Amino acid sequence: MKKLLSSAVAIASVIGVCALPSQVSAGADSSTGDILGIAGSDTTTFVMDALASAHNTSSRYNPNKDRAVNIPPLVAANPNVELGESTATAANKAWLAAARSTWPGGMVLPADNDCKVNMVFGGYGSRDGIGATADGDTADGTIVAGLAPEGGTAVTADLNGDADTTDVGETWYLGIVPPNGSSNGRGAVEGTAQNGVTYNGTSSPGAAATSACIDIARSSSRSTSTKLEGWAFALDAIDWTYFSGNDHGVAQTGLTKAQLKKIYTCFAGTKVDPNSSNTADQVGDRIPGYPEFSLWGDVTGNLTDTDPIKAYRVQLGSGTGSDVATTLIGHTSNNDVDFLAGCDTVANNTDGNAATAFTPFTQVQEHDCRNVSDAAKPDAICFYGYSRWVIQAKALETDKRNGAVFGKFANTGDLKRPSFSSINETASKFEGTRLVYNYVGLNSATGSVYPRIEDSRRFVGVSAQPAGCSDGIEGGSDDCNFDGDKVDTGVTVGGVPGFICGDLTARKIIATYGLKPLPLAATDPTGVGATGSSYCRFNKAL
Repeated sequence: MKKLLSSAVAIASVIGVCALPSQVSAGADSSTGDILGIAGSDTTTFVMDALASAHNTSSRYNPNKDRAVNIPPLVAANPNVELGESTATAANKAWLAAARSTWPGGMVLPADNDCKVNMVFGGYGSRDGIGATADGDTADGTIVAGLAPEGGTAVTADLNGDADTTDVGETWYLGIVPPNGSSNGRGAVEGTAQNGVTYNGTSSPGAAATSACIDIARSSSRSTSTKLEGWAFALDAIDWTYFSGNDHGVAQTGLTKAQLKKIYTCFAGTKVDPNSSNTADQVGDRIPGYPEFSLWGDVTGNLTDTDPIKAYRVQLGSGTGSDVATTLIGHTSNNDVDFLAGCDTVANNTDGNAATAFTPFTQVQEHDCRNVSDAAKPDAICFYGYSRWVIQAKALETDKRNGAVFGKFANTGDLKRPSFSSINETASKFEGTRLVYNYVGLNSATGSVYPRIEDSRRFVGVSAQPAGCSDGIEGGSDDCNFDGDKVDTGVTVGGVPGFICGDLTARKIIATYGLKPLPLAATDPTGVGATGSSYCRFNKAL
């Protein structure tokens, strides 16, 4: 059998710190103690921590005593699982090891009847305690990275002493790497593998067509997937940042979308290189395969300002990275195929020098500019989300700004910085304004829903009333306002907002964490569906 590495969480100790719910029949609303797994965006992690805690203790919105478990996008104790973090061959991931240092050491997602295994996020995974000649491994004690554990072979134990290790909760996945970013969280709900683990669908733990371990995806960008149902719950913003020592004038004047695009787009035109240096060392140089604006003087027009621009990029897979790429920079997406299109490589020698290649923009974890060195600060551009900048300034989170300050930005309008007042839905809003969402999963192929979607809606969305509620009078099996009884009269006909979409305490939490709550209005901006009015918007684009 496989044994846990000494530094990983032992099964017995995990049982001690993680109170598993009593197992009940599967099903939403009628069952109690369900586990609602939440994963995805870095942006809304902390506000969802607070909202999940408040929801879990709410008798009004959570009468069945379900438990929302908010999984962080990174965990500190994955030293052997995040492939390439400290290896010379994958230096582009070195930033990730530092980024993980401020996150929790690990997290446990307990089993229930819709997700039949316990998942441990963090740790090394497993250690092979069987001799090499017995199981074919190269050595006793082999640690396998990248999948949890040992290439996906689960650890089992007969925890209830019934001589059956297949019972719910008696299987453990160890050393899992959490979904990191909006698209990865949404992918986990949709059923695509994330870091080697499929959380939902036929390949997920539980082996049922509708089994689900991740019920809710945090997302700072909008999805049009037909497998997902989105609930926008607040406004946020993204903007570029500069640092102390920046004397290039942009700290006062700001940057436009057109300027940022030239800084972050490799030049594809005719070479301009008067001194034939084959490098951008003079203002106005244009070297194919290298950023069109490589020097700060290219931005400001100052011919003597030849300091190279140190341009950083938000990590792949994040909604913030996607919004930065599309809203602030003007790329089609944050994917390499778009972001690095036309850049010089050894295989694609655009600058005529086979010995050189463009080093891609250094990645940083979203809302974390600590990877910007002190030496680079006077010439650096990083990016930040407004809400996370605020809560880090308020010491509600580790300060990762590294001295970053918001710069002015606009596409076509007045350049301005994000603020609680400039972040709005009017035509004069700060142009980096965006909505943040929670997504729950639909099965578009069959028309059925994943388990617990009703429980998820009562936390992050708006629930449709039973058909018998059209007269506003409860009776029979109809609990029209989902308060746990069936005797009310004069119930408002229409959708019933869940905790985030209807509770004033939730609005206070959202504002405390730097986000701007949405006003009470029609839940569905298109007017389709009986979702009534709430503080959320169904599948809305800004």
